[in-house]
Amino acid sequence: MVRFRLLPFLAVLLIPLAAGCSFMQKTVRIGYVNPITGALAGNGEGYDWVIDQMYDYARQHPITMHGRDVNLEIIVYDSESDRTVCKKMAEQLVLYDKVDMLIATQTPETVIPIAEVAEQYGVPCVSMQAPVDPVAQAREKYNWTFHAFWTLDTVYECYRALWTLAGFPAQSGAKVGLLFANDVDGTSWHDVFVRRLSEDGYAIVDPGQYPLNNSSFDSIAKLFKEESVSVLTGTNLPPDFMNAMKALAHYSVPLDCITMGKCGLMYTDASALGEAAVGLMTEVWWDENENFISDLTGFTASDVSARYARDNFDLKMPQPTAYAYAAFELALHALRRADSTDRRKLRTALSRLDVQTIVGPIVYNHVMNGLVYAQTPVGGGQWQLENGVLMLKVIDNSLCPAVKLTGAYKAENVSDRVKEPLSKSGV
Repeated sequence: MVRFRLLPFLAVLLIPLAAGCSFMQKTVRIGYVNPITGALAGNGEGYDWVIDQMYDYARQHPITMHGRDVNLEIIVYDSESDRTVCKKMAEQLVLYDKVDMLIATQTPETVIPIAEVAEQYGVPCVSMQAPVDPVAQAREKYNWTFHAFWTLDTVYECYRALWTLAGFPAQSGAKVGLLFANDVDGTSWHDVFVRRLSEDGYAIVDPGQYPLNNSSFDSIAKLFKEESVSVLTGTNLPPDFMNAMKALAHYSVPLDCITMGKCGLMYTDASALGEAAVGLMTEVWWDENENFISDLTGFTASDVSARYARDNFDLKMPQPTAYAYAAFELALHALRRADSTDRRKLRTALSRLDVQTIVGPIVYNHVMNGLVYAQTPVGGGQWQLENGVLMLKVIDNSLCPAVKLTGAYKAENVSDRVKEPLSKSGV
């Protein structure tokens, strides 16, 4: 049975697929708010493909409760990359659509407002793909939200390993310039990095956190040049980082290496920088070469990546798409194990998961500030040109040997390259 529903403003609905065909069957509803438009849209890529995959899975492996097949309905709203809209849409899912579970992915700007709604109304929530620290710090206690990703101390250590490859190890006294926005994510990163950089003997050049959607980075670029900064690090929305890179290039700041979160993860964002992206380093949370196998579908990471390429003009599957896929894996596991849509039973089933997903093993055995979470693998990557095509290569796996190396570090000055479009073929 296929059910159509007309939803109100700001909504995007993917046609729900029933696991069976009886009009009297019970329906389970999963709600998902995704940044389809706005500054975070790159993180939201591939969500429709992921949901199609979950519907295909439900056709072949119907979800059952008390021995009977149930209908699966997934409802998606656009957050517009705005926290206020995101929270409003999450409330819409709970109060109007009566969803049984919520899924929250795609950076703290999306995860935190959805988790707030889950906690307020007592709805089980699968959350992923946002650093643990800002999510944990957003509330004193979480009862309904179970998170999976890495901590900022972990990503700091990932970046330090990349700096070491570039010739700037701990205790080297290298000058590190900070580029963090004045938002919840930027503040969490900033505070951890300032503490850890000081402990590791780096010289910190901190211009202060800049306002979101900043159009001018001239004063920051001038400071970094005056201080002869060697390493630049931060986490930024792609438009902000683009503006920062233009200022760095304009003032010819001779940076030796750049490590950036958020804005350097997806090919679409990196390629927008043109040749300035070559040499840019970032964390890698998922790669198609990893040997993780989904307990739910039996697919490997490479299997899922190949299916994505087949359905999307041979494009490589973005990292966030893999995490969206894994989030739905967890939701379906919980629904099956709960054998019920009772929210407390669903919460219990979710909390007890110990499963393999395409992004690695998930077991909720860590706690930070009342947030129960699972630590996911992370490696260090660098954007490199391969046969004229921009590719993100995994160049360090010191934190997680299970992450397969796909390249080696290449010295590049990323701050003074020409801003020209790169080939989109073979991505």
